[in-house]
Amino acid sequence: MNIRWIWLCWALWLVPGWAAETLQVVTEDYAPYNYLEEAEVKGLGTEVVEAMLEEAGFEYTLDIYPWARAISLARSRPNVLIYSISRFPEREAQFQWIGVIARIDFHVFALAKRDDIKPFSQLSQARAWSIGTVRNDALEQYLISRNFSNLQRNNNHEANLLKLLMGRIDLWPVSQETAYYYARQAGYGPSTLKIVHDIEDFTGGDLYVAASLKTSPEVVKRLQEALATIKQNGIYDGIVKRYR
Repeated sequence: MNIRWIWLCWALWLVPGWAAETLQVVTEDYAPYNYLEEAEVKGLGTEVVEAMLEEAGFEYTLDIYPWARAISLARSRPNVLIYSISRFPEREAQFQWIGVIARIDFHVFALAKRDDIKPFSQLSQARAWSIGTVRNDALEQYLISRNFSNLQRNNNHEANLLKLLMGRIDLWPVSQETAYYYARQAGYGPSTLKIVHDIEDFTGGDLYVAASLKTSPEVVKRLQEALATIKQNGIYDGIVKRYR
């Protein structure tokens, strides 16, 4: 074989896009971090992940699924990335963690007009009320691990808001950004909701992008380096500022 052809093949192999198969990127409808608008996946987390993938040079597909489906794909298939996902001990060994893409704080919301639901200091007091959760997401698993049985499990946060408005659930644990986004989308202002508890001991304060265990460690390393690069060169900060 011609030596120049050998070197060409080697050079092409080193190009990031040749280093792995097309990556399958999955997420859920969880605005403002990731959501579907006019058949396009948008959001803070989406922009960060796409900038990382562009920096790393990988081709990819990107789709929104119910969270239970998204996390099932990321647990079972090779070359799958998932975001925006919380990291906590029960999940640590289930994924290869690439890095933080956003900061998030969680609260328990009720309707502002519910005078019978007062702010409470201990999360255990939420057992007196029905709670809407997203099936298999981090907060639901957190509550289940603490023996909460008063959960209504739904596919997404939009369903939780609608049930809250209809009086079919009493409490909605979620981030403030997400709660207010869906309230506005439904034609309500943030004043429709009130925070009745801050979930301070929940360890999901950062949102991550992670890879399936069957994804090559070389791919994960390249993505980690790409995420670090966009945080150093200002791209990441520019994205975050647009959502403040």
